[in-house]
Amino acid sequence: MLMTEETKIKLRESVEQRLDELTSEIERLNETFKKLERTVKFCSENELNLSLDGIKNLLEYRLFIGILTLDLCTATLIYLKANFQYEGLYSARQIVIIISEGYKKIYNFVSENKEGDLVTKHRNNSFWIKEIGHIIKFDLPNYQTRYKLITEQLDKYLDVNFETLKITRDLSIHYDKEPIKVYNMLSGLNIEETFIKMIPFLNILNEMFSFTDELNQGYLIKSENEKIQNKKKIDDIANSLEKFKDKNNPDIIKEFQEKILTFKTMFYK
Repeated sequence: MLMTEETKIKLRESVEQRLDELTSEIERLNETFKKLERTVKFCSENELNLSLDGIKNLLEYRLFIGILTLDLCTATLIYLKANFQYEGLYSARQIVIIISEGYKKIYNFVSENKEGDLVTKHRNNSFWIKEIGHIIKFDLPNYQTRYKLITEQLDKYLDVNFETLKITRDLSIHYDKEPIKVYNMLSGLNIEETFIKMIPFLNILNEMFSFTDELNQGYLIKSENEKIQNKKKIDDIANSLEKFKDKNNPDIIKEFQEKILTFKTMFYK
Protein backbone atom coordinates (compact mmCIF):
# COMPACT_ATOMS: atom_id res chain seq x y z
CA MET A 1 0.00 0.00 0.00
CA LEU A 2 1.49 3.34 -1.09
CA MET A 3 1.55 6.57 0.91
CA THR A 4 -1.13 9.12 0.17
CA GLU A 5 -0.15 12.40 -1.51
CA GLU A 6 -1.38 14.38 1.51
CA THR A 7 0.94 12.48 3.85
CA LYS A 8 3.82 12.96 1.38
CA ILE A 9 3.42 16.75 1.37
CA LYS A 10 3.33 16.99 5.18
CA LEU A 11 6.34 14.74 5.55
CA ARG A 12 8.43 16.53 2.93
CA GLU A 13 7.95 19.92 4.58
CA SER A 14 8.74 18.57 8.03
CA VAL A 15 11.72 16.48 6.96
CA GLU A 16 13.47 19.14 4.88
CA GLN A 17 13.18 21.68 7.69
CA ARG A 18 14.52 19.21 10.24
CA LEU A 19 17.43 18.17 8.03
CA ASP A 20 18.42 21.78 7.54
CA GLU A 21 18.33 22.47 11.28
CA LEU A 22 20.16 19.33 12.33
CA THR A 23 23.03 19.21 9.86
CA SER A 24 24.76 22.32 11.21
CA GLU A 25 23.90 21.38 14.80
CA ILE A 26 25.56 17.97 14.45
CA GLU A 27 28.73 19.63 13.17
CA ARG A 28 28.70 22.02 16.12
CA LEU A 29 28.22 19.12 18.55
CA ASN A 30 31.14 17.29 16.98
CA GLU A 31 33.42 20.30 17.50
CA THR A 32 32.21 20.70 21.09
CA PHE A 33 32.89 17.03 21.77
CA LYS A 34 36.45 17.36 20.44
CA LYS A 35 37.06 20.33 22.75
CA LEU A 36 35.70 18.35 25.68
CA GLU A 37 38.00 15.42 24.90
CA ARG A 38 40.99 17.80 24.88
CA THR A 39 39.88 19.20 28.24
CA VAL A 40 39.52 15.70 29.73
CA LYS A 41 42.99 14.79 28.45
CA PHE A 42 44.49 17.99 29.91
CA CYS A 43 42.90 17.33 33.32
CA SER A 44 44.16 13.74 33.32
CA GLU A 45 47.71 14.72 32.36
CA ASN A 46 47.83 17.42 35.02
CA GLU A 47 46.08 15.37 37.73
CA LEU A 48 43.24 17.86 37.99
CA ASN A 49 40.18 16.50 39.78
CA LEU A 50 37.48 17.76 37.41
CA SER A 51 34.58 15.39 36.66
CA LEU A 52 33.16 15.91 33.18
CA ASP A 53 31.47 12.52 32.78
CA GLY A 54 27.95 13.94 32.94
CA ILE A 55 28.57 16.54 30.25
CA LYS A 56 30.42 13.98 28.09
CA ASN A 57 27.55 11.48 28.32
CA LEU A 58 25.05 14.21 27.52
CA LEU A 59 26.98 15.30 24.44
CA GLU A 60 27.33 11.70 23.23
CA TYR A 61 23.62 11.07 23.67
CA ARG A 62 22.68 14.33 21.96
CA LEU A 63 24.97 13.43 19.05
CA PHE A 64 23.41 9.94 18.83
CA ILE A 65 19.86 11.32 18.79
CA GLY A 66 20.86 13.81 16.10
CA ILE A 67 22.38 11.11 13.87
CA LEU A 68 19.35 8.85 14.39
CA THR A 69 17.03 11.68 13.37
CA LEU A 70 19.14 12.49 10.31
CA ASP A 71 18.98 8.81 9.28
CA LEU A 72 15.18 8.77 9.54
CA CYS A 73 14.85 12.05 7.66
CA THR A 74 17.15 10.84 4.88
CA ALA A 75 15.34 7.51 4.52
CA THR A 76 12.10 9.48 4.28
CA LEU A 77 13.45 11.76 1.55
CA ILE A 78 14.59 8.72 -0.43
CA TYR A 79 10.97 7.60 -0.47
CA LEU A 80 9.59 11.04 -1.29
CA LYS A 81 11.97 11.38 -4.27
CA ALA A 82 11.63 7.78 -5.46
CA ASN A 83 10.98 7.06 -9.14
CA PHE A 84 10.39 3.34 -8.67
CA GLN A 85 8.16 1.47 -6.28
CA TYR A 86 11.07 -0.63 -5.04
CA GLU A 87 12.88 2.53 -3.91
CA GLY A 88 9.90 3.22 -1.67
CA LEU A 89 9.98 -0.31 -0.28
CA TYR A 90 13.73 -0.01 0.36
CA SER A 91 13.36 3.26 2.28
CA ALA A 92 10.50 1.79 4.35
CA ARG A 93 12.73 -1.15 5.28
CA GLN A 94 15.49 1.25 6.35
CA ILE A 95 13.02 3.14 8.51
CA VAL A 96 11.96 -0.09 10.24
CA ILE A 97 15.62 -0.92 10.91
CA ILE A 98 16.35 2.57 12.29
CA ILE A 99 13.28 2.52 14.56
CA SER A 100 14.03 -0.96 15.86
CA GLU A 101 17.75 -0.40 16.47
CA GLY A 102 17.28 3.17 17.68
CA TYR A 103 14.62 2.32 20.24
CA LYS A 104 16.74 -0.58 21.50
CA LYS A 105 19.75 1.70 22.05
CA ILE A 106 17.69 4.46 23.63
CA TYR A 107 15.46 2.48 25.98
CA ASN A 108 15.74 -1.23 25.20
CA PHE A 109 13.07 -3.80 25.96
CA VAL A 110 11.94 -5.69 29.04
CA SER A 111 11.16 -9.39 29.13
CA GLU A 112 9.47 -11.85 31.45
CA ASN A 113 11.21 -14.73 33.23
CA LYS A 114 9.65 -18.12 33.87
CA GLU A 115 7.94 -16.78 36.99
CA GLY A 116 6.32 -13.98 35.01
CA ASP A 117 8.46 -11.24 36.59
CA LEU A 118 9.77 -8.42 34.43
CA VAL A 119 13.50 -8.52 33.66
CA THR A 120 14.74 -4.95 33.30
CA LYS A 121 18.53 -5.39 33.22
CA HIS A 122 18.77 -4.49 29.53
CA ARG A 123 16.63 -1.40 29.98
CA ASN A 124 18.66 -0.31 33.00
CA ASN A 125 21.75 -0.36 30.76
CA SER A 126 20.08 1.70 28.04
CA PHE A 127 21.17 5.23 27.15
CA TRP A 128 18.02 6.83 28.54
CA ILE A 129 18.14 5.13 31.93
CA LYS A 130 21.86 4.67 32.58
CA GLU A 131 23.32 7.91 31.21
CA ILE A 132 20.51 10.47 31.07
CA GLY A 133 18.76 9.07 34.16
CA HIS A 134 22.02 9.34 36.10
CA ILE A 135 22.39 12.99 35.07
CA ILE A 136 18.83 13.75 36.24
CA LYS A 137 19.25 11.92 39.53
CA PHE A 138 22.64 13.22 40.60
CA ASP A 139 23.36 16.43 38.66
CA LEU A 140 20.15 18.09 37.44
CA PRO A 141 17.18 16.88 39.54
CA ASN A 142 15.14 19.98 38.61
CA TYR A 143 14.52 18.39 35.21
CA GLN A 144 12.91 15.26 36.65
CA THR A 145 9.37 16.15 35.52
CA ARG A 146 10.16 16.44 31.83
CA TYR A 147 12.37 13.35 32.00
CA LYS A 148 9.41 11.37 33.32
CA LEU A 149 7.10 12.72 30.61
CA ILE A 150 9.47 11.59 27.85
CA THR A 151 9.89 8.23 29.59
CA GLU A 152 6.09 7.84 29.48
CA GLN A 153 6.20 8.52 25.74
CA LEU A 154 8.82 5.77 25.35
CA ASP A 155 6.63 3.37 27.31
CA LYS A 156 3.58 4.29 25.25
CA TYR A 157 5.49 3.70 22.02
CA LEU A 158 5.71 0.03 22.96
CA ASP A 159 2.12 -0.18 21.68
CA VAL A 160 3.82 -0.56 18.31
CA ASN A 161 4.14 -4.25 17.47
CA PHE A 162 7.91 -4.65 17.70
CA GLU A 163 7.67 -8.36 16.92
CA THR A 164 6.36 -7.49 13.46
CA LEU A 165 9.05 -4.86 13.08
CA LYS A 166 11.68 -7.39 14.12
CA ILE A 167 10.69 -9.77 11.31
CA THR A 168 11.04 -6.98 8.74
CA ARG A 169 14.27 -5.80 10.38
CA ASP A 170 15.85 -9.28 10.43
CA LEU A 171 14.92 -10.09 6.82
CA SER A 172 16.09 -6.65 5.68
CA ILE A 173 19.51 -6.98 7.35
CA HIS A 174 20.24 -10.71 7.16
CA TYR A 175 17.96 -11.84 4.32
CA ASP A 176 17.27 -15.58 4.51
CA LYS A 177 18.34 -18.85 2.92
CA GLU A 178 14.74 -19.02 1.70
CA PRO A 179 14.43 -15.89 -0.49
CA ILE A 180 10.66 -16.36 -0.72
CA LYS A 181 10.45 -15.11 2.90
CA VAL A 182 12.12 -11.85 1.90
CA TYR A 183 9.85 -11.53 -1.12
CA ASN A 184 6.72 -12.15 0.95
CA MET A 185 7.88 -9.56 3.48
CA LEU A 186 8.34 -7.02 0.69
CA SER A 187 4.99 -7.85 -0.86
CA GLY A 188 3.23 -7.37 2.46
CA LEU A 189 5.09 -4.24 3.54
CA ASN A 190 2.63 -1.43 4.19
CA ILE A 191 4.52 1.80 3.52
CA GLU A 192 1.76 4.06 4.83
CA GLU A 193 1.67 2.11 8.09
CA THR A 194 5.46 2.23 8.35
CA PHE A 195 5.48 6.02 8.20
CA ILE A 196 2.58 6.23 10.64
CA LYS A 197 4.75 4.25 13.08
CA MET A 198 7.73 6.47 12.38
CA ILE A 199 6.07 9.83 13.09
CA PRO A 200 5.54 9.37 16.87
CA PHE A 201 9.07 7.95 17.18
CA LEU A 202 10.46 10.97 15.34
CA ASN A 203 8.46 13.20 17.67
CA ILE A 204 10.11 11.49 20.66
CA LEU A 205 13.55 12.05 19.13
CA ASN A 206 12.76 15.73 18.58
CA GLU A 207 11.56 16.02 22.19
CA MET A 208 14.78 14.38 23.39
CA PHE A 209 16.93 16.67 21.27
CA SER A 210 15.19 19.69 22.73
CA PHE A 211 15.42 18.24 26.24
CA THR A 212 19.15 17.52 26.00
CA ASP A 213 19.67 21.15 24.97
CA GLU A 214 17.83 22.17 28.16
CA LEU A 215 20.08 19.85 30.17
CA ASN A 216 23.11 21.46 28.57
CA GLN A 217 21.81 24.87 29.65
CA GLY A 218 21.19 23.36 33.09
CA TYR A 219 24.85 22.38 33.35
CA LEU A 220 25.88 25.91 32.36
CA ILE A 221 23.61 27.42 35.02
CA LYS A 222 24.88 24.95 37.60
CA SER A 223 28.48 25.79 36.71
CA GLU A 224 27.77 29.51 36.97
CA ASN A 225 26.07 29.07 40.36
CA GLU A 226 29.00 27.03 41.64
CA LYS A 227 31.31 29.76 40.40
CA ILE A 228 29.34 32.40 42.31
CA GLN A 229 29.32 30.27 45.47
CA ASN A 230 33.06 29.65 45.26
CA LYS A 231 33.72 33.35 44.71
CA LYS A 232 31.67 34.09 47.82
CA LYS A 233 33.66 31.51 49.81
CA ILE A 234 36.90 33.20 48.75
CA ASP A 235 35.49 36.60 49.76
CA ASP A 236 34.37 35.18 53.12
CA ILE A 237 37.81 33.71 53.79
CA ALA A 238 39.47 37.02 52.94
CA ASN A 239 37.02 38.97 55.10
CA SER A 240 37.44 36.56 58.01
CA LEU A 241 41.04 37.69 58.35
CA GLU A 242 39.76 41.09 59.53
CA LYS A 243 39.22 39.73 63.04
CA PHE A 244 42.95 39.00 63.31
CA LYS A 245 43.95 42.54 62.32
CA ASP A 246 45.52 44.80 64.94
CA LYS A 247 47.79 47.83 64.96
CA ASN A 248 50.88 45.63 64.51
CA ASN A 249 49.89 43.64 61.44
CA PRO A 250 47.56 45.57 59.07
CA ASP A 251 49.97 45.32 56.12
CA ILE A 252 50.49 41.58 56.59
CA ILE A 253 46.73 40.92 56.85
CA LYS A 254 46.07 43.04 53.78
CA GLU A 255 48.73 41.15 51.83
CA PHE A 256 47.15 37.80 52.79
CA GLN A 257 43.73 39.06 51.79
CA GLU A 258 44.97 40.22 48.41
CA LYS A 259 46.64 36.86 47.75
CA ILE A 260 43.45 35.01 48.64
CA LEU A 261 41.35 37.25 46.39
CA THR A 262 43.66 36.57 43.42
CA PHE A 263 42.18 33.06 43.32
CA LYS A 264 39.00 34.57 41.92
CA THR A 265 40.80 35.93 38.88
CA MET A 266 42.95 32.83 38.48
CA PHE A 267 40.09 30.33 38.38
CA TYR A 268 37.02 32.36 37.42
CA LYS A 269 37.97 34.71 34.63
